[in-house]
Amino acid sequence: MRYLCDACERLAPPAAFRVELGVLVMTCARCGQESRARPEEALAAAVAQTELEPPLALPPRSTTVPSLKVVTLRPSEERVREAAALARSEDPLAVPPGFCPKCIAVRKEGAVSCASCGLVYANFNPQEHELSEPLRAAWLTVLERWDDRDAHDRLLSLAVGRGELAMAGRLYRIRLAQAPEDLYAQRGRDEVVRLASASPVGFAPAAAPASSNRAQLIAGLFFLIVLVVVGLVLYRQFRMTLGNP
Repeated sequence: MRYLCDACERLAPPAAFRVELGVLVMTCARCGQESRARPEEALAAAVAQTELEPPLALPPRSTTVPSLKVVTLRPSEERVREAAALARSEDPLAVPPGFCPKCIAVRKEGAVSCASCGLVYANFNPQEHELSEPLRAAWLTVLERWDDRDAHDRLLSLAVGRGELAMAGRLYRIRLAQAPEDLYAQRGRDEVVRLASASPVGFAPAAAPASSNRAQLIAGLFFLIVLVVVGLVLYRQFRMTLGNP
């Protein structure tokens, strides 16, 4: 015998059954849930169990789906603009208290270093995270037009072209630290991650450090001197081969 389980809505043989107050209670062999039949259905199921009758045909179940009430939990664009205006009223580049000044992760109370990036807070150098003037100007423009997606896209294009994508990501993390529900800050952070994944060079600095340039210059001069010495040795051997000491 098979019956339509009320829980998993499948035709399955009963793993066990019993009668309570004249009502047949069957346990589904698939999901283990119990289903109760009306008295007339219980009689039909008992007859079917003896295989004297065909399997019990239960009445069709109602397929009406109750309507759901959807409540949006995302803030309106007006709230987003208000949050951006609040950020402009203070220093738009300042890291809020309670966050790591480098990676903008939550700063644990009493900790001397960041658990996310390993920064020792006492060794933080703000000059290492200063924005270039073009990126600073673009960010201030974005803050003035915070609900304009095109302005955000132009900022990201500028950051990619200048090799300052990491700095743009840091700006959006600062905004999220100021307003965690900011839709445009979430979108900007996600776009930075997507662009960095598509172009690994996006996080490369715009210019090589001066110490690296100096090292390359010294290596080039040394290589030139080696070439001159090797050339002189070969020339001397060539003359000796011709019999001219």
